[in-house]
Amino acid sequence: MPSPTQITVPQLSRLVGTPDAPVLIDVRIEEDFEDDPRLIPSSFRQAHDTIATLADRIRAQRTVVICQKGKKLSEGAAAILRSHGVTAETLEGGHFAWRDAGEPLVPAEKLPPRNPDGQTV
Repeated sequence: MPSPTQITVPQLSRLVGTPDAPVLIDVRIEEDFEDDPRLIPSSFRQAHDTIATLADRIRAQRTVVICQKGKKLSEGAAAILRSHGVTAETLEGGHFAWRDAGEPLVPAEKLPPRNPDGQTV
């Protein structure tokens, strides 16, 4: 059972692509991302040590932070966001759990560059 600040893969899978979808932030370190350069649909990458810079932009939105295993990096980044008033959760089991559940992943190189508002379309 996930903690109160975690969301499970099946729970998140039902939300991705809907109007109620949370903001998804991938904070995997560069080495981990290079090993699997795919993203959960609608997620974007942000260095864990600069996560606080997003707080003003996402404060009004539910947020899920994703790291490799759903442990240290995402937990710390989500805690920083929560200290800035953001409703932030982590993905239980992280990127590995999403991948291992056979959920869709998008190759990062296939995504167009983001505009200043963070949009790709």
